[in-house]
Amino acid sequence: MQKLLLTLVIWALWVVFPTGPIEAKAETYTITPSSDTYNHKFESYSTYNSHTKHYYLLRSYLEQLEKINGGTLIIEKGTYTVSNVLFVPSNVTVKLEDGAKLVNSDKTGTSELDADKSLFHLIRPSLGKEEGVYGKHEGEKNISFIGAGTATMDLNFDKDAIAIIAGHNKNIKIENIHFTNMYSGHFIEIDATRNAVISNNKFMNSKASPTEIKEAINIDTPDKLTNGWSSKWSKFDKTPNTNMLIEDNVFYDLDRAIGTHKYSGGKYHDNIVIRNNKIEKMRQDAIRVMNWSNSTIEYNIIKNVDPGEYNSNRGIMASGALNPTFQNNVFIDLPRAVQFIAWKNDDSGSEYDITYNKLMENNKEVLKTNIVFNSEEDFIRINPKFKKYDAAHTEFIPLKTTLSPALPKVSSLSPKIWGLIEKNNDDNGSNNPSTFYEDLFTAESLPLSFQSYRSIYERKMTNKLEIFK
Repeated sequence: MQKLLLTLVIWALWVVFPTGPIEAKAETYTITPSSDTYNHKFESYSTYNSHTKHYYLLRSYLEQLEKINGGTLIIEKGTYTVSNVLFVPSNVTVKLEDGAKLVNSDKTGTSELDADKSLFHLIRPSLGKEEGVYGKHEGEKNISFIGAGTATMDLNFDKDAIAIIAGHNKNIKIENIHFTNMYSGHFIEIDATRNAVISNNKFMNSKASPTEIKEAINIDTPDKLTNGWSSKWSKFDKTPNTNMLIEDNVFYDLDRAIGTHKYSGGKYHDNIVIRNNKIEKMRQDAIRVMNWSNSTIEYNIIKNVDPGEYNSNRGIMASGALNPTFQNNVFIDLPRAVQFIAWKNDDSGSEYDITYNKLMENNKEVLKTNIVFNSEEDFIRINPKFKKYDAAHTEFIPLKTTLSPALPKVSSLSPKIWGLIEKNNDDNGSNNPSTFYEDLFTAESLPLSFQSYRSIYERKMTNKLEIFK
């Protein structure tokens, strides 16, 4: 009897005080433009006014999420004017509801507080203003920005402004956001990050920067020599990115869609996957590869790249590409589809040696699967020697075009296909980014017409690359 009672007591204690850890339920907070700050924090500050109220509103909840080790912040419909940078801690999901709009502002309404140039930095609020906090991939992790409908981050054409700066992070997700109105900054700057997914976003409209090389998504290293990263909380250890998926996005009317414009010597961004994106109306090379290893660029449509001074701008330009797989992309209305060249940083970062491409035969073979319409050249250029671009120093890889013998006869293309091609070559139609390529991108007849090679449209969403395995 005593043993039975003892057993019952132990069982009761286990129920009340279980030995295993109890997972706390993550908190969810919801705000509107008229919400008070969390627990009215900051409202008594002398710098709290109509220009800064939304900055302090968002900041108060992000600081609370740091205290409780994460959760979700839901931003409801309305316009939020953000004057200063917001720091985001680990384990946080920021959800922008349909109609929510975050607008960058260069006004604080007070001389006591200067406006910043970024909306979000992915570092916890308590460390955001410290120096040399993080290196490698040891910073914040598990951060998501998820939008619905027309959820927007608007940089308001503020010079050098950036919407999201990610550095030394792990497991980052940015989905379904409209990024608009950039001038000489970036929509996303991502450095030293492992495992990032950027998908189903729209990156639209920028003023030309002085150099016209400002990417919507800048893939970079925190390196003081290259002068491309300024967040003081970094250790500036030149850590590259690894495992990045950029998929199903629209890029329209920009300097450049995606790329790197300075490299750190001997450092390579690894496993960058750019897939199923629609890119139109770029002022420079649409995608700039620089010191990327094992990268994949496939199933993208790139249209209307400005010819540039020498009529030589490209859909993809690559330097320091190791084992690249560039396949099954469609290039329309541009001088050159793809070119590989040796490169050396000029000005900042010029201390580093020339960076060279390394392509194996299988890398060159898959280049032939790319398709061009209305291009100045129906081939890809590979220039292995630095600043040697003449025919004697160029390897030419032939491409498929509607006029190439490698494709079905022109007569085998259905009237619908030609109608789509003509429609997408119409300048009037290209000025509407909201309907950009919708007909061409979903046309079932397109892959049926190009039976001699793998269609760029046969890859379905259910077959996404699982880059984190």
